[in-house]
Amino acid sequence: MAARQAGPDRPGARQAGRTGPWAEFGARMRGWRGRAGFTQAQVGALVGYDHSAISKLESGARQPSDRLARRLDEVLGAGGALLAAYRAVTAERGRQDGTGRADPLPGGAPGPLVPDGLVLPSLLPSYGIACPLHPAARCEVPPPTEALSPGAPDGGAAGADTVHLLCALLAACWRAGDERPAGGTAAAVERALHLIAGWTGEATGRTRQALVRLAGAYALLAGELRASRGQNGMAMAWLHKCRYWAAMSDDAAAHVAALCDMATIARLEHDAPSAITYAGAVREAYPGRRWAAVMAGLCEARAHALIGDARECRRGLDGARDLLHGVGARDLAEAPWLAEASGQVYVESAAAGALRDLAAMTADRSLARLAIDAAGRSLACLGPGRRAARVLFTLRLADGHACAGDLDAAVAIAEPLLAELPALPTPLIGQELYGLRGRLVARWGNRPGTRDFAVHLGAAWQGPL
Repeated sequence: MAARQAGPDRPGARQAGRTGPWAEFGARMRGWRGRAGFTQAQVGALVGYDHSAISKLESGARQPSDRLARRLDEVLGAGGALLAAYRAVTAERGRQDGTGRADPLPGGAPGPLVPDGLVLPSLLPSYGIACPLHPAARCEVPPPTEALSPGAPDGGAAGADTVHLLCALLAACWRAGDERPAGGTAAAVERALHLIAGWTGEATGRTRQALVRLAGAYALLAGELRASRGQNGMAMAWLHKCRYWAAMSDDAAAHVAALCDMATIARLEHDAPSAITYAGAVREAYPGRRWAAVMAGLCEARAHALIGDARECRRGLDGARDLLHGVGARDLAEAPWLAEASGQVYVESAAAGALRDLAAMTADRSLARLAIDAAGRSLACLGPGRRAARVLFTLRLADGHACAGDLDAAVAIAEPLLAELPALPTPLIGQELYGLRGRLVARWGNRPGTRDFAVHLGAAWQGPL
């Protein structure tokens, strides 16, 4: 009797002898490829891989990335089934190894979960952070001594109180990072991540899902805090972890934010092609999300400005601005930072940076004036408390005036920042300061007052240039 033929989504499609966590995914991929009528070489050409890589994927010898799984699902016409199989394997591996701890987690120096001087909110949501267990409710935050089991070095088992405490700590650390970046905040975030990873391995159901989502959010912040100290290698390690946990919890916002942060790090290292690639990954991962297209367009614009491609830069900026005007309730539910004034800050600050970079490279004063206008709009919309952002955008405004040939305006805008620079030694501010100082010296260095001011800028700076 002939054996029953297995379809591409039936377990029976697995070939005899296959083992390992990715064997089932590989079998389903082979089934969908057969249904589509493609050879391995044809599939490889469509997704940008060699046929040998496709063979390894189908045999279970190679693990696909989230991006590749999405692309394969699309190319093979699986209608989401292949992507679901990918997520099932990643979720199962997370349950077996403690939420993706196959590789060691960075950081995790000993210390208190809540550092001295950090004030936690008493209610959620706070600072844009809602409870993943009760997203539509206001949740009370318990004291740390009540949320964590006493006597246990790892805080014991996690429950709703623990989730509430972790959300409050995340909100407080985000606020501290925005207002005054400090090494103690980064250490607290990484300690919490180590605890979350351990708790997730033991948790089940909705609590586990909440912890996985929080792991992604904490890893995103850990990456940004490491990047703010110029530790780009460590930052990239945390951002890769963020993408892993975000994929497990279907957190599109964290996933996109991590890719955008990776694009920023590439740009700071003057690697425009990599920055463009990361922006393209955002478009490919979330093609139907308007808010994701806004962020991808801004990343692309800044990268194209870095290499002097004015046409592509302007196209990215114009597209992001147009898309921002049409974001709807669904977009803002996933990306609330694009709502109203904060959305204008996000878009116009990026536009100011991109246009200033183009103006500096091309000596086009009309571009410099556009950069000045964008920087002014970003500052006008910036809310209170964003100290580092205000200094960054003000330096960008001063540099725009320098690029436009207005020395007096550049100095008048930048001079009040001298007292604040020592407390904000971040690479982004350092890059702005380095560019402004260099342009002042190159163009007006023969003027005694200008050279003295440039020296004062350098003396006030405590970070790398």
